Amino acid sequence: MRRKVIPLLLLIGLLLASPASAAPVGASDQQVQAVAEPIVDNLLAGFNQGNYAQYSRDFDDTLREAIPEKKFQQVRAEILKKLGKYKDKKYLGSLNQQAHTIVLWKGAFEGTRDDILIKLVLSQRQDKVKVVGLWFQ
Repeated sequence: MRRKVIPLLLLIGLLLASPASAAPVGASDQQVQAVAEPIVDNLLAGFNQGNYAQYSRDFDDTLREAIPEKKFQQVRAEILKKLGKYKDKKYLGSLNQQAHTIVLWKGAFEGTRDDILIKLVLSQRQDKVKVVGLWFQ
């Protein structure tokens, strides 16, 4: 069976270049979900609308520089062609790895019957939670 992997955002050196003040998000899975849900909901609404400012609102500086608006629009067009617009998601859980929290959802998109794994990578930076990676698989 052929597995489709569509990288939406890649962060080079994700595990190698963590700021000293970075930390995982939340002490429990419920806390992680409470923090991550509004972030991913905003991000996916921005994706569907093609609104880069909304989509990238919670990005850290490195990710924002790596994914400028022009690249976002190009990748978005490719994903829309293959998957269609985002419809819905179901929370699966989270993993803590070094200074990052990886949050997983089973996603549904208009253009496919396949389940799509939505993987959001978050990091606590002082008093703010920042997106440092995102993938649709």
